[in-house]
Amino acid sequence: MILWRAVLCGGHAANPAATWPLPCGILHDVPRFGWRGQHLDTARHYYHPDTICDLLDLMALLKLNRFHWHFADDEAFRLEIDCLPELWQKTVFCGEGQLLPALFSEGLVTGGSYSKDTARMIIAHAKALNIEVMPEIETPAHAIAITHVFPNTRDPADNGAEVSVQGYQGNVLNPAQPETWEVINAIATEVGALFPFGHLHLGCDELPEGTWMGSPMARDLMAREGLENTHDLQGWTMERIAAQVAQNGQRPCAWEEAAQGKNGGIGHGAILFSWTGQGPGVAAARAGYDVVMTPAQHTYFDMAHSDDPDDWGASWAAFVSLTDTLAWNPVPNPDIADRVIGVQGAFWSEFTTQDAQIWPMLMPRMLGLAVKAWQSDDLPPDDLIRLARGHFLVPFTPASATR
Repeated sequence: MILWRAVLCGGHAANPAATWPLPCGILHDVPRFGWRGQHLDTARHYYHPDTICDLLDLMALLKLNRFHWHFADDEAFRLEIDCLPELWQKTVFCGEGQLLPALFSEGLVTGGSYSKDTARMIIAHAKALNIEVMPEIETPAHAIAITHVFPNTRDPADNGAEVSVQGYQGNVLNPAQPETWEVINAIATEVGALFPFGHLHLGCDELPEGTWMGSPMARDLMAREGLENTHDLQGWTMERIAAQVAQNGQRPCAWEEAAQGKNGGIGHGAILFSWTGQGPGVAAARAGYDVVMTPAQHTYFDMAHSDDPDDWGASWAAFVSLTDTLAWNPVPNPDIADRVIGVQGAFWSEFTTQDAQIWPMLMPRMLGLAVKAWQSDDLPPDDLIRLARGHFLVPFTPASATR
C-alpha cells in the first residue's frame, strides 16, 4: 500500500515524466483487516455489468478485496436462477404496469437481470483482481418480490398490518409456511453453488416490529418451539436457514439483527455485519460471532457528503463526509479485537436513476475506507486525512466511460 501510494500518487501522478529513484530496502506492509469490503445494491437500481466491473477495478486500486453483491430485495430479484425462474422473470422490471412498483420513482419502467453467465464473468473479473464476491439473498424481511410471486410464503389468515421502513406491507416470509422453506432452500442452494467464495449473505434486517403476531400458524409454531416474540422467531428462522447453508458447504453471513433471539440467533459460525452503529457489532463479537463493521454513520456512501441542500444523497443515518469515514475506530473495545475481521462500505440505490451517479458518491469516501482497512488507529485523524488525500491524484476513469 505504501509503495502503491508512492508510485501512483503525489508528485509522480502530477509529473509522470520525471525520474523518481527509489532507495533499496525492504517494505513490511500488511493490511489491518483481512476483510476489506464494498457493497453495491443492484436490486433497487439495475447497474450494467460494465459498471460493476468498473467498481471492482476501483476496489482493486484501493486494495479492497470483498465485493458484497446485493441483487435481491423488495423491489426485485435480479439473478436468473433456474430453480425458480418466475421469481426473476416477474420482478426484474418495476414501475407502471409491472408486478412491483419502483421505490421512490415516478412510475417509469426500469430494471434488468443478470444471467448466470454474466455473474460468472463478474466473478472471474473480481478473481483476477484478488477480490472475492459474496452474494446476498434476502430473508425473512425485504422479501416482497418473493411473497408477490409465491403468496403461499405468507399465512393467508395473518391479520397483521406491519409496514416496513420503506412503506411495504407483507414483505416478510412466514417460517410456519412449508413453501417458505422450499423457496429459501432452493434459492440458497443454487446461489451458493454459483459463487465459489463459499460465503452466502442471508440478509436479516429491518423486520417490522410485531411481524407474525397476527399469524395463527406462526403463533402455533412459537408455542411449539417455546418462542416468545418476533425476535425469537426470527432468530429461530435464521438458525434453521444457516444450518442448511452450512450443510451446503457455505459460511452463513447476515446483518446484525440475526444475533437476536432467546437462543442466540443464527449461530453456525456466521459472520455478522454491524450496520446501525458499532454497538450491535460489539455485542455480537462478545457473543462469539465474527463481525464486519459497516456502520451507516461512517461507511454508507449513499448518504450525502454534507448538509448542503444541493448535495445529492440520503441523510437518515447521518451526513457522511470523508472525515466521518476516517474518524472512527473499527475496534472500539480491545476485548473484541480478535472478532472484528474487517470493515465494509455500502452503497444503497433507492434514489439512484443512473449508473454514473455512484462515482461522486463513492469517492473520496472509499479512499477513507481503504485507509481504515489498512492503517492502524494509532495515527490522529488529521494524519489519516493526509494519507487519504495522497490518493486524490490517482487517475481513475471507469472503463465503461471509454467504451
